[in-house]
Amino acid sequence: MPKIVMNNGNEMPILGLGTWGATKDYAIIENIQVDEMSDKGRTKPNEMDKVVTCAIDVGFRHIDTAPLHKNEKQIGAALNKIILAKKVKREDLFIVSKLWNTFHGPDDVLCGCKKSLEMLGLEYLDMYLMHTPMGFKPSDDLFPTEEGKVSFSNTDYVCTWLAMADLVKLGLCRNIGISNFNLKQVERLIKETTIIPQTHQIEAHPYLMQNDLIDFCKCNDICITAYSPLGSPARPWAGKDTQNVLLKNSTVLDIARKHKKNAAQILLRYQIQLGHAVIPKSGTSKNIHNNFDIFNFELCPEDMQNLDSLNYGMRLFKFAG
Repeated sequence: MPKIVMNNGNEMPILGLGTWGATKDYAIIENIQVDEMSDKGRTKPNEMDKVVTCAIDVGFRHIDTAPLHKNEKQIGAALNKIILAKKVKREDLFIVSKLWNTFHGPDDVLCGCKKSLEMLGLEYLDMYLMHTPMGFKPSDDLFPTEEGKVSFSNTDYVCTWLAMADLVKLGLCRNIGISNFNLKQVERLIKETTIIPQTHQIEAHPYLMQNDLIDFCKCNDICITAYSPLGSPARPWAGKDTQNVLLKNSTVLDIARKHKKNAAQILLRYQIQLGHAVIPKSGTSKNIHNNFDIFNFELCPEDMQNLDSLNYGMRLFKFAG
């Protein structure tokens, strides 16, 4: 498995297993009617054991989760069972979780990290990300609300970031990063703290490449981790519109036929050749195997240019604050 060398010298496997599945809580932040949400395409928490076990057996070592995914406990149980069976050593794994918005207060950051570690049954995280720059009021609920609207806090993400840096000193995480920040927010974070994130996890696929943000990150030695690299076809708010489904795009399918691969493999290979880590979600053994089978071919410059040309700013996850 190829690895990305981060700005602190640590390495991250370039391909990981994403485990996100839309929950009805998420409808609040995306302004979606709850009754529009379905379980279609979701990997449910009780299915995580077989998914994680299959991924490890195939060769995945990078597993991405978060409190928002509501599956840390199940993933942790699967990982610990695998480690006890001596299929892998803990030091061979790269486990990622995230600081949720209700723990943005500098005095709450440590608690948020320890909660994830407890759920996962781990002593440390390989990567801990600030899930979004938005802070919510402290709450036991993922999305605290007042009159049907999310209750935001006035916590500055710069203060949150400084507190996250202390987690590395405490040995609770090996690397720290950010997620879902815009360009101005990343610029300010670096300017005011001089603590450079190891990675920025963002939505990235041919329909949304965020080139200005990515270029800035790369110029500052921040590696990119791409989530929803396949266009998140199973997101519940996609509706019945099939015209913009990335996996069915004619350009993607033409390239797939040329290389005798499927569309998902082309899209994952695209991100890897851009130098990005990539974390596709999959809940089936077949797709997990296929997603791993992307290291035996290369896209030519023309393929890359054709995929580049699909970029039209189609954002799937708004995280509007």
